[in-house]
Amino acid sequence: MNNQQATYTRRIQNIQSHIVNSNNNSNNSNNNNNINFNNKNNNNNEVLYDCIVIGGGITGSSACYQMAKDGLKVLMLEQFKEAHDKGSSHGDGRIIRFSYPEDTYIRLAKLVYPEWSEIERLSNTKLIHITGGLDFGHQNAEPLKDLIESYKRNNIDYQILSKKEAESKFPQFKFRDNDLIVFQKDSGVAYASKSIKTIWSLCKRFGGQILDNKKVSRIKVESESLITVLCEDQSVYKTKKIVLACGGWINDLIHNSQLNITLPLEISQETVFYWEPKLNNTIDYTQFNNPVSIFYDNNSDVYYSLPQIDVKGVKIGYHHSGNVLENMESKKLPFKKENYDKVKGYVGEYMPGLNNDKEGHSVVCHYTNTSDWHFIIDKHPRFTNVVIASPCSGHGFKFGPAIGKLISNLVQNKPNPIDTNDEFLLKRFNSKTFPKRISA
Repeated sequence: MNNQQATYTRRIQNIQSHIVNSNNNSNNSNNNNNINFNNKNNNNNEVLYDCIVIGGGITGSSACYQMAKDGLKVLMLEQFKEAHDKGSSHGDGRIIRFSYPEDTYIRLAKLVYPEWSEIERLSNTKLIHITGGLDFGHQNAEPLKDLIESYKRNNIDYQILSKKEAESKFPQFKFRDNDLIVFQKDSGVAYASKSIKTIWSLCKRFGGQILDNKKVSRIKVESESLITVLCEDQSVYKTKKIVLACGGWINDLIHNSQLNITLPLEISQETVFYWEPKLNNTIDYTQFNNPVSIFYDNNSDVYYSLPQIDVKGVKIGYHHSGNVLENMESKKLPFKKENYDKVKGYVGEYMPGLNNDKEGHSVVCHYTNTSDWHFIIDKHPRFTNVVIASPCSGHGFKFGPAIGKLISNLVQNKPNPIDTNDEFLLKRFNSKTFPKRISA
């Protein structure tokens, strides 16, 4: 165990194993009896894909794109329409950054920036805008101390700004006297829905096939080289390998398919708010002059902001503050008033040029959180032609094209392009202790 891992292990609560065998209950058995995997009227039975990807969000579409670019015969099945708003990959923007205390994510960021540039080049479409980024909070905040040490280890340029320097450079913000303010020039925004549409287009350009409004009911692993996929409309597809990248729906599909595993996931319904400038405001809150930011308060609460992009107002979220849902079909609940008041308080103190009386707009999305808030990118422990991916715990969008690369290499049994320290593997949940992330 290295020093970084030891530090996290000492200060973070233990996480018990969550990988459990699923019992084959009678409901699953009854459902399986009604499924015809040998539909003779289905012409798709004649096609054998190298890989099928379930889910067309940022993870699934990036995996499809990378595999198609590598020359694989790949099919992506999405249960909704392109760039839908029911999951985790929609909206005008997401933060892209190096600002992570864990080396694994900085290595992943170093991999993804060139991948985004390549997608922009191939599509002739701007998807990333660099704004610079602020990470700030109390001078003794552990995440900020860890972040600075991480920057040093990984040779990432950064600046520590005084209150006066920060407020002069970024008049959108007001800071406390005891705040530690860290600026990193490479942070920015990724245009979310626009990116999904662009990557879908590139998938098709490289020969990938995409079917939307195509919900998968279950899969059946026939052998090490054959998997059958059945959709709700009774269409059937055959593939050598499969990638499950369906976010909050992933455990439902796993259980319906009797794959004898339950992922340690929790779905949360998160809400972000857009706060408009006050009347007679002269400060520029757009992406051209306003940096992205992450704030760590003394109670381990984390808030983040993105500049105005398409939707009027500054986008501000309270990280991991949403209602926990039993599943993706659960009734949507209103954002908790006490959390809403916290967001208003943050806006009033740190971005006083914004009108915090009432947000101008709000958007709901979902986090699919693992028990330690790291990702899952791994093969099924029993069925090695099944790859499980995409539960990204609310911080994965920026890494999409790099995660797609990791998945493509995993499917093709190629070496991993970066060292991930086993942080994305399923076996970590079998450990008695594994550090839970405390940073954004």
